[in-house]
Amino acid sequence: MTIAQTRIDGQAITRPPSPEAIFILALFSLRWLAGIMENNGIPAASEIAAILMLGGLAILLLNRMRVAADSALFCAGIFTWIFSGALSFAANPNADLQATISLLSLLALYGLFANAAGSFLKQRNTQKSLSTVMILFIIAGFALSAFQLISGSGFVESGKQHMQRAFGSDVHPVSFAVQIVAALVAVEILRVKRQQKLTPFHVVVLGLGCLTLYLTFARTAWVMALIIVALVFILRGSLLRRFTLMIAMTCIGAALLISSDRFTDLGSLPFFLANFSFQDAVFDWRYIDNSVSWRIVNWSYGFQQALEQPWLGYGPGQSAVSSYFNLEMHNIFLEVFFEGGIFGLAALIITIFGLVHLHRRLPNATAADKYSCVLANGFGLTLFLAVTFSTSFVDQLMSFLLYILLLSASAAPTANNEYGFRNLQNNI
Repeated sequence: MTIAQTRIDGQAITRPPSPEAIFILALFSLRWLAGIMENNGIPAASEIAAILMLGGLAILLLNRMRVAADSALFCAGIFTWIFSGALSFAANPNADLQATISLLSLLALYGLFANAAGSFLKQRNTQKSLSTVMILFIIAGFALSAFQLISGSGFVESGKQHMQRAFGSDVHPVSFAVQIVAALVAVEILRVKRQQKLTPFHVVVLGLGCLTLYLTFARTAWVMALIIVALVFILRGSLLRRFTLMIAMTCIGAALLISSDRFTDLGSLPFFLANFSFQDAVFDWRYIDNSVSWRIVNWSYGFQQALEQPWLGYGPGQSAVSSYFNLEMHNIFLEVFFEGGIFGLAALIITIFGLVHLHRRLPNATAADKYSCVLANGFGLTLFLAVTFSTSFVDQLMSFLLYILLLSASAAPTANNEYGFRNLQNNI
């Protein structure tokens, strides 16, 4: 759709978002609100919302018949993944049917949402609506997190009853923290794309998001955020500015390590690694006192078990059902290899190349474009590291939706300076 602009009192006036864009953002908001409702006692609300979202996106595709060129490779990988999953299920007739349907439906939802966002959310006239949704997500996330910790209803891990963690609108602190990082990055991308100065309101929103991120005590997301900020400092600005800001970042990181006990348990890793054999993995409670050592044991057992059925795996969504520990692998490559074998792994690689293609197609012409590219690519890189070493990403629907919205924000055109907008290069 052509974006018509007129000149009124020196300001650029843009047409409102298309009905398709509003519909997509409404579906996203429905799934977000359903997660909050489910956390407050309405069972299966998020599942129902996901089904409605899947149906709505399918109808949108059939009605408009638009395929986004930039998202085509990603969608091809997703539907190759679905096909390999169907083959894997056929080879494992005793696999859990509900888990299979859930995963394949989720993959279809990923592909449809990426195509819809690529088709209707990359226009400049969607930026204000996208920004509003992201800001509301952060503010509501902070309010929910504060309520959870004040009321004593926060997330408590087994063996760590002394520490409550905020989980906001999700069911786990790590998933919610990743979502907050995505929303913070999206807000900043949209600010510079819309050629807006850093106002006190934006500072407050970013501050609330950072405080919410801290309250989750999710070190995976903490590291993601620090890497993104470090990349911005390293890749932009003068040498003196980079040096000064890197010193500041080092001091902040050191203060975080000292002030928080979220990293102290990692001191036992050398002892664990010295007493653990990857060739002959043995589970010993004495050596496992943190999530990293737990992941290493889980990976070792999962890989050994996956090698027993290397071609088609154990079936879609079966890692938490068929594995020795009845847990997901917390590594996207191992999880897909376990569930879909070599064929599933090939589909995953195509999907990842599709995401890389989306990043490579981001505009890079203006200072705002370059800054938003650094932010978007930084989030993509840290998310890849997170799903490789820390958490599973297959069943984190809201995290993926926010990631796609973030990419759509970065792919949208930057506000045109010919209408009197000031170049914000010195402010970014």
